Amino acid sequence: MLKVYKQLNSSFPELFFTAFLGFFLFSMFFCSPGFLPVSSAAEKAADFSLKAADGKTYTLSSFKGKVVLLNFWATWCPACVEELPSLEKLSAKFKGQNFQVLSVSIDSEEGAVRDFLARQPLPFPVLEDPKRKVAFDLYAVFGVPASFLIDKQGQLTSRYYGSQDWTSPGMVSKIEALLK
Repeated sequence: MLKVYKQLNSSFPELFFTAFLGFFLFSMFFCSPGFLPVSSAAEKAADFSLKAADGKTYTLSSFKGKVVLLNFWATWCPACVEELPSLEKLSAKFKGQNFQVLSVSIDSEEGAVRDFLARQPLPFPVLEDPKRKVAFDLYAVFGVPASFLIDKQGQLTSRYYGSQDWTSPGMVSKIEALLK
């Protein structure tokens, strides 16, 4: 026992540094709100087709002519769940305009999204991507929540990583500009 204690004690600085670095990187990429502009070259949003929790199938291209906020999330992600009321308010603010929130859950557990929606219904389509093909392969999502703002022509305009306040004046004015 004393031998193990001495080994742990001698390697404590390395363990502390590794733990600190891991925590720092995790919080930087998965917990902090972030914004990454899309490159100046027009980047078309990748089209996909996914089934929603209500059984309907949605295709991104069917929303051409609308500004789309594509939001990737999971029921087990606290930041994602905290962000949902803001998305609901944004959806309500632009109701009746050419704007659509599309939510894509990356939950792999069967029934997790339907159970969640039974407790907390959402006013926009909640699509399911249990194999994470759309999230990982098409949109290179490396952490949730992650959101993509898509203009009326189907071009990506912005990427957002981490929880956002979608009703902030800056966000609202960005969407209003895209709606013009």
